[in-house]
Amino acid sequence: MNPPIYFDDVAVGDTIPPRDYGPLTIVDTVRWAGLQENWQHLHYDRDHVREHNGLKTFIASGAYRQALLIRMLTDWIGPRGWLQKISIRHTYSTFEGDTMRFSAKVAEKATDPSDSSVICDLEGVNQENRQILSGRCTLILSRDFSQRRSG
Repeated sequence: MNPPIYFDDVAVGDTIPPRDYGPLTIVDTVRWAGLQENWQHLHYDRDHVREHNGLKTFIASGAYRQALLIRMLTDWIGPRGWLQKISIRHTYSTFEGDTMRFSAKVAEKATDPSDSSVICDLEGVNQENRQILSGRCTLILSRDFSQRRSG
């Protein structure tokens, strides 16, 4: 388990360790489609998407990719952190066999002592380094009051 991340340990420009997922398989997409009750052929039927959508194979659900990105963020902030807000723009599909790498960079940090929020820019790329998503999130990080000295 990673050591806890505290607000005071984070600076603008810091990066969150990237996380890799994949390669995308039909098992991944069928499980996710079943969980979501999303029966669109785009997520599991190779022949259908080739014939009716002009795609080379099925694609990952945007919600699946977003869930993987959120997992990276929540693993980093730990149980005392909070993902307050997230906004994602999906820019390119993830196809069968593709890998996904998600990363984040601290863009802003609250200056008010009563606020422990940080804003991060988010990105996802495939194995060809093609952007598959971008976005921004607000994380609330815990403060480490045990290191403060009474004065």
